[in-house]
Amino acid sequence: MFVPRSLKIKRNANDDIKSCVAKKIKPEAEDLHLDKGRDVDALVSKETTAPDRPRSESGSFPSPAGQLAEAGLVGPEQGAEEPVKSFSKTQRWAEPGEPVCVVCGRYGEYICDKTDEDVCSLECKAKHLLQVKEKDEKLKLSSRQKAGSEPEPSPLDDVYVYKEHPFILNLQEDQIENLKQQLGILVQGQEVTRPIIDFEHCGFPEALNNNLKKSGYEVPTPIQMQMIPVGLLGRDILASADTGSGKTAAFLLPVIIRALFERKTPSALVLTPTRELAIQIERQAKELMSGLPRMKTVLLVGGLPLPPQLYRLRQHVKVIIATPGRLLDIIKQNSVALGGIKIVVVDEADTMLKMGFQQQVLDILENIPNDCQTILVSATIPASIEQLASQLLHNPVRVIAGEKNLPCANVRQIILWVEDPAKKKKLFEILNVSNEAVNHVL
Repeated sequence: MFVPRSLKIKRNANDDIKSCVAKKIKPEAEDLHLDKGRDVDALVSKETTAPDRPRSESGSFPSPAGQLAEAGLVGPEQGAEEPVKSFSKTQRWAEPGEPVCVVCGRYGEYICDKTDEDVCSLECKAKHLLQVKEKDEKLKLSSRQKAGSEPEPSPLDDVYVYKEHPFILNLQEDQIENLKQQLGILVQGQEVTRPIIDFEHCGFPEALNNNLKKSGYEVPTPIQMQMIPVGLLGRDILASADTGSGKTAAFLLPVIIRALFERKTPSALVLTPTRELAIQIERQAKELMSGLPRMKTVLLVGGLPLPPQLYRLRQHVKVIIATPGRLLDIIKQNSVALGGIKIVVVDEADTMLKMGFQQQVLDILENIPNDCQTILVSATIPASIEQLASQLLHNPVRVIAGEKNLPCANVRQIILWVEDPAKKKKLFEILNVSNEAVNHVL
C-alpha cells in the first residue's frame, strides 16, 4: 500500500484508475464507432457471451479500478489527476528537506506500509520489497546455521538497567578525576556516575552496538563519555559543549534506549529550533535505530505538508522530532497525546530562547508528565538558560565539555556586505574557494 506525501494525503484508487481505464478503453470505443456496419444486437450478444467474471454483491462486474485498489494502491484525494507513478524515471528529484526514495534517491512521494520506508514509484516499491525479502532470507539462513543455539530474546523481553562496567568500577577515584581533567569534563551534581571510556561499557543491545560501528562511532567524545551514562540512569541533564563535539549522539542514545523498552507510543520527544536541524537529528536517529524492533520516528516541522506528518504520527511512532511551532499546532488540534512521553530533549536551548520559543517550549512541556526525564543541550549556558533549567529540571547533573559560556573556537565568523542581487554569486564564490582550500565546508 502506498500513502502519498502531498497535501492530498489520500485518494481513492478508483478515481485514478477510472481515468487510466478510460484512456485505455478509448481506442476500442473509437473502433466500435467506426465500424458502422456492426449491428447493435451483435454488440449486446458479444457482451453477454464474454468470459465469465466474478460479480459483486450488487450483481455488477468489478471495475479494473476496484481490482487495482484491492492490490494495495492508495493515492491522493478524489479528483486528483495524477495516478500513482509506475516508474522511477517519471518521478522528480527530491528537494532539500523532502523525503528521499530508499532505492533510487528521487522524491519519496509515497510510504510503503509494509516496511514504512519512502519510495517514489511502483517500480522502486517492488525493488525495495525484493531487497527486504532477500535480507530476511539471509537472516533466516544464518540463524539456521547456528545449530543447537537458542534464539536470542527480543530486547523488549527484558528491562534495560545501566550498570557501571567492571573496568570502570576498578578505576581509582584519582584516576577518574585525572581523566576528567585531561578531557576537559566538568561535572556538577549529586551522586554522579563515572564516565565511560568505550561504548561497550554501556551494555547496549548488539544491534545498537553494530549500528554505532557502522555509523563511524568508534570512541566516545568527552561529552558522550559523561552524558551517556548519566542519561541512561534517568537523571535530568544540563549539558554544554562546542559545536561538533557529539552532543546529538550523547542524547540520542539515552532516548533510543528509553523508548526501546517502553510499550506506550510516543515515548520520547526531541525539540529543535529549526527544520534543518530536526531533519539532521532524525537521519542520525534512524541510523542508530536500524534493526531495533518497533522503533519508528516522526518529523514534525514547519515548511513541509502537514497531512503526511499527521499520518506518520498515527503509525505508532516511538520518537517525535519536532520544532516547537508545528508541534504546538498539532497539540491544539488534539492530534497527538504526550501522556506517554518518558524523556524530553530540548536541543540548542540557547538558540531556542534567542528565537523566542521559550513560551512555546513551556506550553508543550505542560502536556508532558511531571516525572518525565528532561535533558537541556546548549552550546553555551547564559543566564537565560540557567533560569530555564531551574524551571524544568529536577536535581539535575550539569555536564560541561570545553570552555564554559564560550562559542566554539573552531568556527570563524565573517561578515560580508553584499548587494541582494549578488548574494547567490558571492555564496558560490565562497564555497568554491573553501572547497579548494580544505576540501569540505561546514
